[in-house]
Amino acid sequence: MSMIKWAIIRAIPPEGGTRFLFRRNIAGLPVFKRMILTLQRAGIEHFIVLAQGISESDRQWVESDLESDFRFKCHLRWFDLDNELSEVWLNSIEPLSDLENVLVVEGNLVTTAELIKDFITSVSNSRCLHQGEIAGLLPDADHSSALHILPSSDTHRLEHYLRHGTFDGPVSPVTLSGSRFFWQTVKDAVSAKSAERRLLNEYKLHYTQAMDIWFNSLFSLRISSLLVKTPLTPNQLTLFGLIIGLAAGLLFARGDYWSGLMGGFLLAATAVWDCCDGDVARLKFMESDFGEQLDTICDNIINVFIFTGMMIGMAHSQGLAQAIVPFLLLALGGGLIFIFIYFPEGGKGSFFRGTWLYEVIQVLASRNFIYIVVLFAIAGKLDWFLWLAGLGSNVFALSLYLAKRKIIYSTPNGGRD
Repeated sequence: MSMIKWAIIRAIPPEGGTRFLFRRNIAGLPVFKRMILTLQRAGIEHFIVLAQGISESDRQWVESDLESDFRFKCHLRWFDLDNELSEVWLNSIEPLSDLENVLVVEGNLVTTAELIKDFITSVSNSRCLHQGEIAGLLPDADHSSALHILPSSDTHRLEHYLRHGTFDGPVSPVTLSGSRFFWQTVKDAVSAKSAERRLLNEYKLHYTQAMDIWFNSLFSLRISSLLVKTPLTPNQLTLFGLIIGLAAGLLFARGDYWSGLMGGFLLAATAVWDCCDGDVARLKFMESDFGEQLDTICDNIINVFIFTGMMIGMAHSQGLAQAIVPFLLLALGGGLIFIFIYFPEGGKGSFFRGTWLYEVIQVLASRNFIYIVVLFAIAGKLDWFLWLAGLGSNVFALSLYLAKRKIIYSTPNGGRD
């Protein structure tokens, strides 16, 4: 089966009415718009919307909203389900006549692009479409299926579904395995709140670092649920996180116990906040290469300010001579580590992929070290941490250098794919 690029959307206002479908936000985006952008992220490029009970003014507002949104890059055609639906009319839609299969979706579906991709892949690996059958996502007990794939030539059964919400005949159920299986249709305020809560929890699966999964998410998901309802962009949130990190560095620079403790807590807050800007970017479909680069730059700036603040604070309490040595060691080791793991380009530590050092890099070059800082701040021993970081960074840099040298001399292409 070829990759599906067309979707037919059955847009019938749920119990909450037309305004609910087009204006009720789920994690910062209206129900219908979220569904459109989710399908687009899953690879759909063309949409045919068959609407019922929706006024001309509402339709024009939705079309104008999508056309003016930089995130929407597809093509949409809108038809009246009451006046224009017939088997003859369906056959007259020229693009459909050239398609093998088409995705059919309910307009009030809330799900993820990952689930839709998995659904399409599962159906493509089955034989049901080759046998002329319709494939439907196996429904939960709480709601009927809202996602189907069927041959575009089966206009009779498609017409029956568009009119009545059910297919005239059997549907081959598809069950998806894995963790990303969230989907729900929303009909009223209660189901909308449930869908929003489940959607936010679903995005916890994007976390990869241990502290993000087991600790930071306890706070970040709650904060993100509020941030997605504001006009703030992910990049603005990233810059605000930078301000928090700079404030932590200034507190470390004061050199007393309570300032160090507050600096540690603010530094921990940057780890939570770093999850939030990623949550908002994914939930609002606003991920970008620039945003990822900005996030990396801000993280590195925060690290510089944090360690500089520790050095200044240590100089205040113990003298500059005692503070400058571990700081210079850290600057040397940290600079070498940065060069080794980010150059040549290809991602953090990509040169060492396939070796034991790659996993070590992912752990050490992450936010997890922040909580080690917090522990030293609680103990009032930030100077110990500065020495530990200074010596440890050079040991690790030496390990990276030796490993890189070994890869270069042991492989024909110098470790490059």
